[in-house]
Formats: sequence, structure tokens, C-alpha cells
Amino acid sequence: MAPIAAASACTSTSTVDTAFSGVEPPVSNAPLPPPASPAAEDAPVAPDAAPASGPATADAGVARPDPGVLARNTGAYPNINVEPPPASTHITDAERAALLAEMRALQAGVAAGRVSPEASAARLAELERLAATHSEEVLRRIEGRQ
Repeated sequence: MAPIAAASACTSTSTVDTAFSGVEPPVSNAPLPPPASPAAEDAPVAPDAAPASGPATADAGVARPDPGVLARNTGAYPNINVEPPPASTHITDAERAALLAEMRALQAGVAAGRVSPEASAARLAELERLAATHSEEVLRRIEGRQ
């Protein structure tokens, strides 16, 4: 049997440290220069125009922004920390308490035998049907495919 070669000792540098050993990190606290002219700051920025005809490009299938919608340089970064408004109204604490009380009463009724297994199974089947078809029905209404 051949002897196993001993592994070399660990070093204190990694491959990344070695690859970028001569590169200085880009550090600058200087502010960005102002726009070239005040008019340039308010000027709309048009999206890249695609050629009217010619050979297909690599991004031929990529959706382009609407040419009628132009971005505007306001000179300020957008505040992404502003919480957007909710898409719908939230239930109140009173509504939540009422729903919980209703569900607990139904649960107690099933446990005590006051709700028949057939009625419970029928309700479960209706909820499962609703879960399976609701999203398709809503999409049909939204898209006008009724």
C-alpha cells in the first residue's frame, strides 16, 4: 500500500485574499458632483430606444418600459422606509374576538356531539370546493372572462 501524503498546513490567507491582494478598496466620503446644469436635473430621462428594424438582439424578448412614461431625476433618493397603505381594511379587535368565539362554539359543538358528522363533512366539502375553485373564479372576474 502506498503511503498517504501529508496535507499541507493551513495558511492565514484565503484564495480571495490572494486574488485581490494588490487591489485597494474604493473608499470615498466625498459627495457626488452636482448635475451639469439645472435644466438637466429636471429633464426627463427617456428609456433606451430599440432599433425599428435590423438584426435581433440578445434582449429581443425582454419587455421594454412604455416609451410614454419617462423617469424624472428629482435629485433625491426615494424613501423606501415609508410603509405603504394596506391593500384592504384590516379586521378590528372586536371582529377578531367575534370570529374566535364563533369558531370555539362550533368546535365545542362538534366535540359535544351537537353537530352531526354529516353536517360537519358537508361543510368541510364545501370549504374544500371553495378552496379549489375560488382563485380561478376571481381571476376570471378580474380578466373579464365570465
